[in-house]
Amino acid sequence: MKKKVMSLAIAAGVLFSSGELVHASLGDDIINTGDNYLGTPYRYGSAFGNTSTFDCSSFTSYVFSRHGITLPRTSSGQASVGTAVSKANLQKGDLVFYDTDFNGSINHVGIYAGNGQMLNAQSKGVMFTDAFSRYYWGARYVTARRVINDKATAAKVVAAAPKPTVVYNASGTAVTSGTVHKVQRGDTLWGISRKYNTTVANLQKLNLLKSTSIKVGQTLKVSGQAQAPVAAKKATPAAPKVASSTAAVYTVKPGNTLYGISKSQSISVKQLMESNNLKSSTIYPGQKLVITK
Repeated sequence: MKKKVMSLAIAAGVLFSSGELVHASLGDDIINTGDNYLGTPYRYGSAFGNTSTFDCSSFTSYVFSRHGITLPRTSSGQASVGTAVSKANLQKGDLVFYDTDFNGSINHVGIYAGNGQMLNAQSKGVMFTDAFSRYYWGARYVTARRVINDKATAAKVVAAAPKPTVVYNASGTAVTSGTVHKVQRGDTLWGISRKYNTTVANLQKLNLLKSTSIKVGQTLKVSGQAQAPVAAKKATPAAPKVASSTAAVYTVKPGNTLYGISKSQSISVKQLMESNNLKSSTIYPGQKLVITK
């Protein structure tokens, strides 16, 4: 079924050509946020906002909240929002629901991650798993809901930006004025650009960033004027570790995650991170990764 050729969402200098593009971009961003919590332990009834443990619905509600989407706290509540979507039309970022004890009630939820996988908090902790596995999840699958849509996304993009803050240098002198954002766990440059009505390119210019990589605790200017580069000794970047004589280079594609790449290359996420000196699982399109076996 064809969608409108030009469904536009214009805000902060960002132009989306269709609802599908908005969904695809935000869906990837949501999966990348959730990917930061892989391995976090499971605890039934874990409080919303607690990132040291999750249960299935506290995980989904927290991850979506990081992108301006508010969900009910329980899996059954989440199954009542958004719009129904068929299994054949699932997209990244859709919620998938299950009845694990066959009592007719929804009691588990995960985030569809594409290629038949879901990202969820289950008894073994936060992990990717086969959303329709023949011997477990497939038999317990009930429905799916889509809570990402172009109207809701556009409304979040045009939300009012915070008040300006003065930025000081190490000596305590005000160097420029403008809004700043302190990077929190799960943040991405794209998500921050949407929150403050700006673009990724502008954030990179304001903060002299050469890539889209950011780290927790980093303070980013999101408005104002770019600072002049400060002369400094040129650091020699650490060369990726090569564990063996067999190595290849993989170029990250849109929608890729470390987990997905590790599966396709038959190596572990830990090997990928060690071989490429990665401090987190955040990756970006165009990045070159050394694959060692």
